[in-house]
Amino acid sequence: MKNWEELCQQCGLCCFEKSVDLKGHFYTTKTPCQHLDIVSRRCRVYHKRLTVGEGCVQLTPEVVTKADWLPDSCAYRKYVSNP
Repeated sequence: MKNWEELCQQCGLCCFEKSVDLKGHFYTTKTPCQHLDIVSRRCRVYHKRLTVGEGCVQLTPEVVTKADWLPDSCAYRKYVSNP
């Protein structure tokens, strides 16, 4: 198995603000986190993202199984669904 962090394909979609409709469905907005470099799709403060990134969530296998806001194309979701 690859290192968990190496699974990320750096699409950056998890780093865009989310919106929730009245039915509870999550939608990704066009607004990126202030720390996301939208060209490289890399976090500028990755090493300290959990302390400075407001709303930043550390993705673990347990979180990914419950994170319905992650896109279906997310490599973490694909891995957790089919290890």
